[in-house]
Amino acid sequence: MPRLSFAKAAHWRRFFVFLIFLIAGGAVISRLFVLQILRYKDYVVLAARQNGTEIELPRRGTIYLKDKDGKLQAAALNKDTYVLSAVPKDIADPEAIAPKLAEVLKVDPAWLANKISLPNDPYEILARKVDDDIANIINGLRFDGIRLEKESRRTYPGGTLAAQVLGFVKFDQDEEQGQYGIERAFNRQLKGETGFLEGITSPSDFITSLSKRIVYPTRDGQDIILTIDPNIQLRIEKALSGLVEKWSAEEGTITVIDPMTGKILAMAGYPAFDANNYGEVEDFSAFLNQTIESQYELGSVMKPVTMAAAINEGLVSASSTYTDTGEVRIKGYTIKNFDGKAHGVQTMANVLEKSLNTGAIFVERLLGHEQFSYYIGRFGFGEKSGIELPGELTGSLSNLETGHEVSFANAAFGQGIAVTPLQMAMAIGAIANGGNLMRPYVVEKIIDGAGVETVTLPTTRRRVIAKETSETISRMLVSVVRSGFANKARINGYFVAGKTGTAQIPDPKGAGYSSEVIHSFVGYAPAFNPRFLIFIQINKPKGVNFATASLTPTFHDLAAYIINYYGIPPDEK
Repeated sequence: MPRLSFAKAAHWRRFFVFLIFLIAGGAVISRLFVLQILRYKDYVVLAARQNGTEIELPRRGTIYLKDKDGKLQAAALNKDTYVLSAVPKDIADPEAIAPKLAEVLKVDPAWLANKISLPNDPYEILARKVDDDIANIINGLRFDGIRLEKESRRTYPGGTLAAQVLGFVKFDQDEEQGQYGIERAFNRQLKGETGFLEGITSPSDFITSLSKRIVYPTRDGQDIILTIDPNIQLRIEKALSGLVEKWSAEEGTITVIDPMTGKILAMAGYPAFDANNYGEVEDFSAFLNQTIESQYELGSVMKPVTMAAAINEGLVSASSTYTDTGEVRIKGYTIKNFDGKAHGVQTMANVLEKSLNTGAIFVERLLGHEQFSYYIGRFGFGEKSGIELPGELTGSLSNLETGHEVSFANAAFGQGIAVTPLQMAMAIGAIANGGNLMRPYVVEKIIDGAGVETVTLPTTRRRVIAKETSETISRMLVSVVRSGFANKARINGYFVAGKTGTAQIPDPKGAGYSSEVIHSFVGYAPAFNPRFLIFIQINKPKGVNFATASLTPTFHDLAAYIINYYGIPPDEK
């Protein structure tokens, strides 16, 4: 028995020794993997800064806007500046250098002395965005251990122009990273790859040109050309700012699309921000692109979608009638027309012209809940549109999942379901273009360093309604502009289709709806061969009850501008 116990103990000792070596070996291998594979380039950079290897920073790709004639306008580009850095271990007398350098940089000498006084510190960044004049002064001082490295910094010539589409760039762990918008979505393509040249450092701190070899080649970032037209963009931003200020609204959006292709011609949100001074923004919600990153109950702009579904199913025509009693009662709920009136016998065209809630409910009941839900999904609600911008929401159709009849009745005229402004614009775009739901896109092409272009082509997501249905609804929406509440949107010589929406905002406490509203307007022209579609929305306007008064004049002015800008000939005979 003692021998067996001794042998057993020896066996376990060998096992534990083996286990210890196995764990230690695994730790070493893991550490080597991190150092040599995962963080290899980080240490190459650090070694480069200590040992005289020249760092070649890539140019971040330029983002362009494009006007109707194909002329490009840089919306985000790079400006050469310098990074001032120190190698504290190479600085013999920090106390002597700090006051002179601090005077040039206009910083606290004590702070600077502390940064450059750590004897074992291999690298410290002292300042960024150092311009040529300051760089020349610092070079003249010829301080050992003080270096200037050229870098390319992001600038936005338009300031606020298309800022929520573009996003911005900030430094994260000494590297530029795109935040929001195109800068974030295409950060990998835009930033390129840092290059290194290995050589011998002279006593004067310069790289000797002989015997250089490329450790990593520099690869500049790719350029991106957007579909955004700078002239239309500027126009809608001014219009939106004027709308919000005039009606003391909290926020708003305007989006202009080409409904035939899905191309985004302009997209603006309010409040906006200056991409050059993003650090001064106190409310981060200004960075959000409300057109895709916010969802709302938009009201009567949904009625053409409901009507299109019923006409496409052959259940009604523009001349079909129903009797409007002014209200619909559903299990303890009473839904009324916005004006509280009963209008008697009305056609389906009248339903859109007079924006009758009871008419939308009548149509939804003919469709049935299942078929209505089917068309809501087919028109793109409840799913992402596929636009290249980050942060897009799907909207919410959860109320329809309850199966409650009142939920479907409300949804028929745009209450109780939440959608994004872009979803609404693309759905009406499907009505405008002959029945196809298009994928919206804002990137026209990406161009790499070799000049190779990756071009975005228009993509049809699916056919939603027949062409004949599209033409019928367009005629009805032209009638809305000519004979209905949207008549201020009319433009002489042109068939213009449009629809207003005034939606109550849900009470944040969950007690039904508040007295605050959202105003929206969607319209397109020329109605039977559309070149553009405009969606306008403002939230919580004051001093005005309906979108008819608040938004249709702005739509008229924007549509007239775009018609003139494109040189679109009159289509009304």
